[in-house]
Amino acid sequence: MAKLDLVAQKIATARVRLKAADEFFTRPVEEFLDNERDRDLATFYLFLAIQECIDIAAHWVADAGWGAPEDAGGAFEILTDKGVIDRELARGLRGATGLRNRIAHGYMSIEPERMHAEYQKGTEIMRRFLAAVADSAGM
Repeated sequence: MAKLDLVAQKIATARVRLKAADEFFTRPVEEFLDNERDRDLATFYLFLAIQECIDIAAHWVADAGWGAPEDAGGAFEILTDKGVIDRELARGLRGATGLRNRIAHGYMSIEPERMHAEYQKGTEIMRRFLAAVADSAGM
């Protein structure tokens, strides 16, 4: 079991980051695409929210002594194997981890139109993860 105070703090931080990203990603697509600075800021908030989810999973796995994941997304699979989250959620979070990597490395494969279109589905996965972790931790 991860340290509950750390988990609670990271859940709260992730939720704040998602709320900040919502401010931009919930705008009409034309408005979102028209303002590069706001688009970059929204992407950064999304990056930070994904990173918090990765950190929660990594801390949980490490504190429980369940071994070391092979990569950042691997912690979600370990949580699945231990019954903390379901496999569909782990798959979605692994996809979010891939997006985080593309954002971090500045890859041009990030299409703003696609991010805007898929934002709601992707953040729903992160919100489900945060709720599942909070529930598993008895928060």
